[in-house]
Amino acid sequence: IEVAKKHFIEKGYYKTNMEEIAKELDIAKGTIYNYFRSKGELFIEVLEVGINELLDSLREVVNSNYEPRVKLEKFIDILWDKFYEFRNPLSMPEISLKDFVFDKDIFPLYIEKIYPIISEFKVLVKRLIMEGIHKGQFKNLDISATGYFIGLSIKSFFMRFEEPVRYEDKEVIKEIILRGVLKL
Repeated sequence: IEVAKKHFIEKGYYKTNMEEIAKELDIAKGTIYNYFRSKGELFIEVLEVGINELLDSLREVVNSNYEPRVKLEKFIDILWDKFYEFRNPLSMPEISLKDFVFDKDIFPLYIEKIYPIISEFKVLVKRLIMEGIHKGQFKNLDISATGYFIGLSIKSFFMRFEEPVRYEDKEVIKEIILRGVLKL
């Protein structure tokens, strides 16, 4: 999984070659197909592992005893760091949303395996926002819209094509989100 992840990150989905992965692992290409029916299935497995690691970290923060403001800061840090790790595939124009939706090797598996996991992200961010509102630290904003904004603003920041994302941009994005959510 780690070798495939490295290839997907460096080359993107369509330019990743199963033969190169097999060569790096010093195995026959057919051996990979004993475990994964297709490159799409391997890609989804890489996503699933990464998203589950992300959710484990987010769960730990949301369930911690930190104050909601600190939880939100840590939540943003964790999201940013994971998106930063995958920043090259996210900004590659080689795979458009249309291509992704109509790719028979990826999309059905995405709906089956990844979508339910992402749904848990929504639950976690909403719990965090509700706690902040309940404790009087966050503005009384629409919980659903605020949760979507937090996730999508970070994700969208990495999907730009003009200039590379700098790691230090995280503090600017965090400040913008915090100013929008926190009672000052």
